[in-house]
Amino acid sequence: MTESEVAGLAAGAEECREEVRAWLAARTPPAPALLAARLDGFVRTAPADRLVGTMTDALGALGLLALRVSLARGETGDEVAMDLLAADAFVTYAFEMAAEEGADVGRLAAELLAGTVA
Repeated sequence: MTESEVAGLAAGAEECREEVRAWLAARTPPAPALLAARLDGFVRTAPADRLVGTMTDALGALGLLALRVSLARGETGDEVAMDLLAADAFVTYAFEMAAEEGADVGRLAAELLAGTVA
């Protein structure tokens, strides 16, 4: 990948990052404060390659990221529970966005199950 392509990916990821943050902030009803903060934390810190493609793809990829973080902790407790709730919320939002975008929900489900979204 050339330096120009990397810069383009980073710029696109930042644009998507802000789009996802704005979309999440506009949800009605809003997520509870602790969950909203965890969702925002995942969006702000997600690697650029998770924030590519459509909003459906980005939300699905964030769900998988949150699930992987939860599993990597190898423990139980409040932090793991919040990561699992974040994963659930992102996946739910991905399906909501798929409906809004007219995306193939079957494809999304298959990619989420295979762990290959975005």
